[in-house]
Amino acid sequence: MKLIAPQLYIALTLCIVSSQPATAFGRLGHQIIVHIAEDNLTDHAAKNIRQLTQGKSLAQISTWADEIRSSTHWRHSASWHYISIDDNESWSNVKRNPNGDILRSLEGFEKVLSDSNTTPKKQWQALAFYVHFVGDLHQPLHVGYRHDQGGNGVKLKWFGKDSNLHSVWDSRLLAHQQLNANEYTRLLSHITPEQKHDWTGKSYYQWADESKDLRTNVYRLEVNSAAKYELGTDYETTNLPLIELRLQQAGIRLAEKLNQIFTQ
Repeated sequence: MKLIAPQLYIALTLCIVSSQPATAFGRLGHQIIVHIAEDNLTDHAAKNIRQLTQGKSLAQISTWADEIRSSTHWRHSASWHYISIDDNESWSNVKRNPNGDILRSLEGFEKVLSDSNTTPKKQWQALAFYVHFVGDLHQPLHVGYRHDQGGNGVKLKWFGKDSNLHSVWDSRLLAHQQLNANEYTRLLSHITPEQKHDWTGKSYYQWADESKDLRTNVYRLEVNSAAKYELGTDYETTNLPLIELRLQQAGIRLAEKLNQIFTQ
């Protein structure tokens, strides 16, 4: 893939951010994913990516797609972070959002990154979106139900504090471990060649199917005496290994895709 080094004005243009905190998979989750990915890049792919990002790491751009969502220029990108599908729907008959969804976005941005005639500015944007959306697709509630907005409408107590189901899976499960991104990456970096083989070579739709299947676990909620959802240690013990597995899979698959794209 032939890359043209982006000019300084590109970085300035792309630094428009909102004051809203990042939400999708949380900053910690996205950073873990890209750290795993960077550890599995080929030298050639890593060099080409550094050229495009002007030396920035993938971690530095991994939450840009969240940070710009509330800006006027990028407000239309909100629907790109997820796809809604009910249990009885399949990819052949699901009602797609006319404004776009995460699957179409991943397909589209892969094409942009693979096109050597694309401007450096558009390639930078495509890479930032792509890195982010690979992570989001591995969070089960980004392949969510319409009726509760991917778990955002499920109000609950998380260790006694008000939250919602989507937030638990985006960030609270991971944050409760009180590890930073580097510490968590070291914990999850022991991935066998057999696991890498099993996880790679799959399509975006297969990744989405995995997230959809995991919703059975996500919605096993504990109800307290007041008929309210009260999640704590039992829920964490059951589901933390699942979210950690998704981080590992996302990291290995992101590396796989970037190696393919940036080694051409």
